[in-house]
Amino acid sequence: MNGTGNTTRKAPVQKPAANAVKRKTASPAGILFGIVGRIILLALMILILGGSVVGGLVGGGIYGIIMTAKPIDPSNLVIQNFNSYIYDKDGNTIAELKKEENRVWIDYANIPKQLINAYVALEDKRFFEHDGIDYKRIGSAMISYLKHFVNPETDIQGGSTIDQQLIKNLTGNQETTIKRKLQEQWQAIQLEKGLTKEEIITLYLNTVPMGGNFYGIETAAKGYYGKDVQDLSLAEYASLSGITNWPNKYMPINAENIEANMERAHICLNLMLEQGLISQSEHDAAIAEKVQFKYNPQAGKVTTTSLQSYFVDEVIRRVKNDLMQARGYSELTALTIIYGNGLKIHTTMDPKIQSVMDGVFHDPENFSIKNKLTDEPAQAAMVVMDPLTGEVRGLYGGQGEKMGSVFNRATQAERSPGSAIKPLLVYGPGIDSLKLTAATVVDDVPQYLNGEEKDKQWPRNVEKANFGLTAVREGLFRSRNVVATLLLINKTGIQNGLEYLSKLGIDRREEVYASIAMGGFSRGMTPLQMTAAYTVFANKGTYSEPMFYTKVLDNSDKLILEKTPVQKQVFSPETVYIMDNMLSDVVTKGTAYPLGIVNYKTTAKDKNGKEKEVTVTIPSAGKTGTTDENKDKWFCGFTPYYVGAAWYGYDTAVKLTGADDAAKGIWNKVMVAIHDQLPAKPFFDEMPANVIKATVCMDSGMRPTDACSKDPRGSRVREELFIKGTEPKEEEICAVHYVARVDRTQLDGLGRPVLATEFCPPEMVEDRVFIRRPVEYKPVFPEDAYPLDAIYEAAEGEYCTYHGPVVTPPAGGESLPPDGGTLPVDPGLPPVEPPVTEPVPVP
Repeated sequence: MNGTGNTTRKAPVQKPAANAVKRKTASPAGILFGIVGRIILLALMILILGGSVVGGLVGGGIYGIIMTAKPIDPSNLVIQNFNSYIYDKDGNTIAELKKEENRVWIDYANIPKQLINAYVALEDKRFFEHDGIDYKRIGSAMISYLKHFVNPETDIQGGSTIDQQLIKNLTGNQETTIKRKLQEQWQAIQLEKGLTKEEIITLYLNTVPMGGNFYGIETAAKGYYGKDVQDLSLAEYASLSGITNWPNKYMPINAENIEANMERAHICLNLMLEQGLISQSEHDAAIAEKVQFKYNPQAGKVTTTSLQSYFVDEVIRRVKNDLMQARGYSELTALTIIYGNGLKIHTTMDPKIQSVMDGVFHDPENFSIKNKLTDEPAQAAMVVMDPLTGEVRGLYGGQGEKMGSVFNRATQAERSPGSAIKPLLVYGPGIDSLKLTAATVVDDVPQYLNGEEKDKQWPRNVEKANFGLTAVREGLFRSRNVVATLLLINKTGIQNGLEYLSKLGIDRREEVYASIAMGGFSRGMTPLQMTAAYTVFANKGTYSEPMFYTKVLDNSDKLILEKTPVQKQVFSPETVYIMDNMLSDVVTKGTAYPLGIVNYKTTAKDKNGKEKEVTVTIPSAGKTGTTDENKDKWFCGFTPYYVGAAWYGYDTAVKLTGADDAAKGIWNKVMVAIHDQLPAKPFFDEMPANVIKATVCMDSGMRPTDACSKDPRGSRVREELFIKGTEPKEEEICAVHYVARVDRTQLDGLGRPVLATEFCPPEMVEDRVFIRRPVEYKPVFPEDAYPLDAIYEAAEGEYCTYHGPVVTPPAGGESLPPDGGTLPVDPGLPPVEPPVTEPVPVP
């Protein structure tokens, strides 16, 4: 709590302008020793008078405390009334920030001198005499503390000077510890070394908390009295200055507070009289005046509109946060510096890319899909980053022109990522930790992971069907939910996947449940977070934190903030080589085809020198995402040049209709345009030495047999990529495919031919290749559908009962066992040797 001053003797009239000249600048060492000396002396005084500080808090201990305080740079605190400028990466001005756009500021020349006198008299009578610390006042405060200890009814006087109160306002640090007090005193002395008294009092009166949403005297004057501060009376000056000591008690918003405020105002007027700051007649007139209060809480509310672009809004937010963190400023102080000190902020924006994004998001055709479920306009957002540096090249945060919005969906809208999370959480971590390969096979059959309850299958594929034996590669590019969930649980490991995800800038390590395999987090991700996370796939496993600016200079070109890329290796290059190969399938034959393809038309000369039109295709890869009930659409894609993540949906999470290609369409239009005329180049110049190719069966993940190439669906043999040592050994042979002799005329309940017996006519018997699941599928409920590849299984254990020495004619075409007959045992047919075919490599 601030003090009420000392009234025991009359003080001369304060003259604020007299101290306008800055003190002579001493050497840094001299300043430091002088400051430390004062602080140690002060600490000793506290030791003697207060008796509450242990003896060790002297000397080196005190030095250590004050050295941990963030330094105050006075040169950046002087509000110079210069507009600040924001530049793109090429040095072009993209925004001019004006002081009045931020908040109400009143310059020293416009602050009534009697209002200054009121504050000085009440808060710090020796303000124009001390160098940041008032030793006499500290002594008085300690004595009042001791008196209060003896008699609790005795008021405690504060020892803080206006300089110290300003430090508290600038930093927002409200701790009531000895450490904070010592640091505050050191910072107050620093302040005095760099600023004039005029500059200090101006900063103080513009940042002082005045209760509620009011900061600074001008806003408070309008909020409590309905006037500009220049129009207040002496009585109102005293009333206004009295609020600062205890805003919750003295802000005049009700009868009780008004009574307390006027008592405080009269104390102020008495102090001003005793200190020779006003005459007796002025004092008496002010005491007699009945102050009229006109409380208006809206006067203190910060504007909620922004005319800057979404990109500039995010730059301002980040510069503000960095000033607060690096310099210890409060939010109010940081914004005051940004808007009023002529800063030069150099950003990472690429003007060409931002212009393309502006055009796409301003085009109503990209938001023309009608939805009968709502009249709310659809929204979208997208971020484009350079994966090699982490520099954000462009972003857009909503449909159409910005129109003053302060909600940036690109950086603030946390939406469920759906299946777009799978490469980051399931597949990439699984391959990198050697827990799975691109050839690992999962049996996609109906699941009841939330409990065996009829009609409550979970998870489910978007097609509402199960596809049986599925390799990781196909599960990824076809976005099979069952495959991803089983892999996360049984192979990658939920906690392992979350650890990797946290290294990619998305920390959700507390959300240890299976639904996250499909994006089912309690809190979603922003397009910026998803874009940054996907940089790992476009930069050989290195994750880059998003960076919006490179440096901030003050008005004299002094560097005050600087940014350099922050990167870390998360996946190995071998993992990313395989992941890029699989994610390329997503855009060439999977859920992102064809809008995930990036190409453009150009002309080139043929061998005869004639120009002809050619199509240049830039390698691209990525992953789509759709959330439950179709409320969000994503596409996170990348090329060797850029990474971009696009989201489409409604602010109120309404179900989308007819918008399957909405996010992909926006992504495609942006990425095709920004790659125009760029030469095609690969993700990797060559395959990493630790990646090998091996031929496998795609239904078992093992080395193929001849039967694998004779699958009725076509050859199931392919060439796959592996991190060396994870490929199947030569002796690990496919046990899924085998050959069986069947009677093609006799079918089981699934329409599959049953096994032949010696009684089946030769013309009805043939040898076929079938699959045998490693674990037999048994439906949990009779209504459960079989996986779609069940038709390629043999009807094992079911033999032809139609043909035989004694046959009972079938009823309704069904196969019936012979009268009194028994099923034959294995007929012992010789194995069939199909011709060997060449394995088919994966494109």
